[in-house]
Amino acid sequence: MTIFPLLLVAIVLQVDIHALECPPKRSSIQRLLDEAFIPGAALIVVNSTNIIYEQGIGYHTPPIFTNRRPIDPSTSIFLLASISKTFVGVAAMQMVESSRLKLDIDINQYLPSEMRVIHPHYPNKTITMRNLLSHSSGIRQNIEEEYKLYVPGDDFAKRNLGDVIKMYLSHETSWLPVPPGNLTYYSNIGTGLAAHIIERLAGISFEEYVREKILEPLDIDINNAGYRLSIFENNQINLVEHYIYNASWFDSFQQMTQSYNFSRVENSSDWFQAPPFSFTIYPAGMLRMSARSLSQFLRSFLNNFRTILHQPHSIHEMLSISPQMSYVNMSDVEFSLGWYWQTFRGRRFIGHDGSLPGVRTSMMANEKRNLGVIILTNGDIIQNDHHAEKVKATIVDLMMDLYDCYEPKISIAFHPHVYVIYIWWMLIILCFLK
Repeated sequence: MTIFPLLLVAIVLQVDIHALECPPKRSSIQRLLDEAFIPGAALIVVNSTNIIYEQGIGYHTPPIFTNRRPIDPSTSIFLLASISKTFVGVAAMQMVESSRLKLDIDINQYLPSEMRVIHPHYPNKTITMRNLLSHSSGIRQNIEEEYKLYVPGDDFAKRNLGDVIKMYLSHETSWLPVPPGNLTYYSNIGTGLAAHIIERLAGISFEEYVREKILEPLDIDINNAGYRLSIFENNQINLVEHYIYNASWFDSFQQMTQSYNFSRVENSSDWFQAPPFSFTIYPAGMLRMSARSLSQFLRSFLNNFRTILHQPHSIHEMLSISPQMSYVNMSDVEFSLGWYWQTFRGRRFIGHDGSLPGVRTSMMANEKRNLGVIILTNGDIIQNDHHAEKVKATIVDLMMDLYDCYEPKISIAFHPHVYVIYIWWMLIILCFLK
């Protein structure tokens, strides 16, 4: 009778390994991408010291083209979208360490008198840097004004970041009917304002600050990482292009973005293109680099950013969650400072995802921060329809598959696949013994 448990464990482990496909097969990943109309993806898994899985699947462009460039995690340049916000959080903590910034005082102490930021409904309530970084400032998403921020090429550099923010906040519809600090509401403008304060304190533009204080110290190649398309002038072939599936949305997109033109694809009725663009609140979403370069940032995060943050308390402060309630959007996350916590399938993660036209990205670490997963894609969720839900679900599925493969297990009993199979075999054996 003692041989039965041993045989049982051996069978269970074999079945479980087969079921998980560790690492996931390229064909399986490709099938998931195709079903969600995602042209390509770069996937990387890291621990605190190494890349332990790296894969490029699919292409820079959709299947309507014959000559397509394959995705390469080390060379394909992706727009990170809102993953860029994590760099603002790190920059803010660097400013705190240098004693140039306090998180809990009125931000107007850091702004010129002509740019005082005051909540129009609650003028006596203070807005702090912590409010901006945790999306609790009372600033709301003003769709009509936000779509005006899309511009072609590098035109974001033609406008002063402070002027763009001042204009946006001058509209009463850009503010929530709640005081600062009470509720969270995800805001690109709030992040942009935080970045503007950092550049004022540093005396250089925010893009220069990120290059000098974050990218270079982490040995990220500054010739292949940054906010401007002009950085990649000699490497344009590696820029991942942006296409949106379902051309029926074309007219709606054109109406939304007055300063930027989408273009139809001549040989397709299913896809249209988002030519190279920028966003005048660029710190909130316009950082570009390869998945390999981003993995250097994520590995540093798993090591508490020891080379760019020098006080042990800084990482704890950046990841701490203030008491908060959601307001309308992003209700399933808990915001820290430039980062957020989110639960998938009962497991807690810290990081950020991002989306822009023709872009869907994710960078998440597990709760213990001993493993991280990066998934950069040229999928699209801007339409916010059933197709968008499919894209989001596909990326979550891929992320969880990678965690199931590479996250250290305490025991086989904690793995749901093993547990279910174990119960079935035990039932069969008990029935047989009867």
